[in-house]
Amino acid sequence: MQEPLTLYKLMILYILDVAKDSVKKTLVGNCIIDQNYTDYLTVQTAIGELTEGSFLSAEKKGNATFLSITSEGRNALNLFLGNLNEEIRSDIENYLKEHRTEINTSSSVLSNYRRTLNGEYEASLVAKDRGRNLVEIKLTVPTEEIASGICSNWQKDNAQIYRFLTEKLF
Repeated sequence: MQEPLTLYKLMILYILDVAKDSVKKTLVGNCIIDQNYTDYLTVQTAIGELTEGSFLSAEKKGNATFLSITSEGRNALNLFLGNLNEEIRSDIENYLKEHRTEINTSSSVLSNYRRTLNGEYEASLVAKDRGRNLVEIKLTVPTEEIASGICSNWQKDNAQIYRFLTEKLF
């Protein structure tokens, strides 16, 4: 009998393999939790163990963490994919299809800020299409609160901001 945590780890690897790009950690968890496979704590434990074992990489971007499958993770998935039944695979694939827009937006609209050497903050905003930067903006501001607000506003209103810029500049 297969240990449940092992099954959830395989599911997480499969999600990231099918997505073919980095995915928000929350979306990976929701894919499993929303379908009533397990609970939040179990998913977080599985993600933590996969990350510690170098099967996943985690990258913090702004206030979100993005997960990617590593080559070690892909090798493990290929070895044990047979342990993931067709119904579970189908559930994952359907969930990812239903949330494709959210996946594409989260990996193509990025924002982050950092403290500069002079004590100010630099907010970096990027919109991508098919891996190519459409726009990249860096703003230096005096406080962390302003930088954080800029990043939040970019995540919410990036399409309108991009449209405004292209209308004014073209």
